[in-house]
Amino acid sequence: MLDTVGGLPAHPLFAHVVAIFLPLTALLAILVVVWPAARRRIGGASLFVAAGTLMTIPLTTSAGGWLQQRVMGSETLSRHAELGGQLVLWSALLTIAMVFWWALHTPLFADEIATLPSVARRSAITLAGAGTLLFAAIATWSVVQVGHTGAEAVWGGMLCCK
Repeated sequence: MLDTVGGLPAHPLFAHVVAIFLPLTALLAILVVVWPAARRRIGGASLFVAAGTLMTIPLTTSAGGWLQQRVMGSETLSRHAELGGQLVLWSALLTIAMVFWWALHTPLFADEIATLPSVARRSAITLAGAGTLLFAAIATWSVVQVGHTGAEAVWGGMLCCK
C-alpha cells in the first residue's frame, strides 16, 4: 500500500482528502434529494464524487494502520483507529443509497421504474431518499468524530492545547 509520500506518512494527507470529500459527498447527496434542479444537474456527477471518496477511505485506513504501528499508542489513538475503520461502512451505505436514488430518477431507467406498481415506486423513492439523508448525516458525523480523535491523539498532549 501507499504508506508514505515523499518520505512522510501518507495517512495525514489521505485523512484530509477524506475529511473534505466525505462531507462534500454528503452535501451533494442532500442537495440531490431535496432539490430537483440540483438532481438534474449534479445527480450523476455526485456519484463519481461518492465513489472516489469511498475508494480513498481504505487507502487512508491502511496508511493509518502502518503509522499506528510506528508511534506510541494511546487510548485516543485506538479509538481513532476504531472509528476510522467504521467510516468505510457509512461511506459505502451513503454511496449505495445515492446510486438507488439516482437510478429511481434517471431517464436511463424510466421505462423500468414505470413498470413498478405505484406503491412500490413511491416506497422505493421514499426509502432511497430517507436512506440517503440518514447516511449523509451519519457519515458527516462520523468523519468529524474520526478527525477529532485523530487531532486529540496528535495534539492533545501539548501544553498549548490544554
